[in-house]
Amino acid sequence: MTTLTEDTKSFSLKDFEDIDAVFEIEGDDMRTHRGRSVVAVAVEGRRHFLKRFWFDSHQPFKRNVARGFHELRMIDWLARNRFLGPKVVQRGSGRAGPFSTRMFFLMREMPDEKPLETAWRLNQKDTASLLDDLSKLAATLHDAGFCHTDFSERHIFVGGSNGSRTFRLIDVERALVNGANEKQRAGDLATLAASVMDERLSDAIRTRVVDGYIHARKTLPASVDFRSLFEKAKPTRLF
Repeated sequence: MTTLTEDTKSFSLKDFEDIDAVFEIEGDDMRTHRGRSVVAVAVEGRRHFLKRFWFDSHQPFKRNVARGFHELRMIDWLARNRFLGPKVVQRGSGRAGPFSTRMFFLMREMPDEKPLETAWRLNQKDTASLLDDLSKLAATLHDAGFCHTDFSERHIFVGGSNGSRTFRLIDVERALVNGANEKQRAGDLATLAASVMDERLSDAIRTRVVDGYIHARKTLPASVDFRSLFEKAKPTRLF
């Protein structure tokens, strides 16, 4: 994680009002692919993440900009339905030419929250309650119609503590709303289990979390053997 220093250039939100200027901004490169990049930048003294999408002539059939707009829709859906997603503080889009569009959004880091892969280590005494809260989170999300499809420990941030714990979902560009089936929902939990390197925790997800999830689900059809679906489910990516 990059630490802000006195030498770090700090931008203001006004610097993100012009899309041409936004695409000239340099930051600490975190992840860059053809047609998409994420950089860390300082904005008004706080760490932010700038996510940009653009048309790439080498990959004309990869709809990078469409994926960016989809991710924003998923972020907005989470907010409307009282779930925590990325804290978007600025967004914009515009044409880069007659046949291409660019778009971006700027997200504020929440410094009091830790990725789940870190929270496991910091809250070893609360592991049982953390597992139970995760099962409730997954059940509530799925009951509401949201399926992450990349539900890994890297994409879940934890805040607060037992009794007042919060979860924030990030990287929701592949998420589905009201379009997932129970097999895909089982894939969310299979992905979570596969993403955890600690075998004890991974086993606990396969047992305690899945059992708690099944108990907490309100819209799970009685005819569905979710445990069987989970055991057959494949993670959405390799870890």
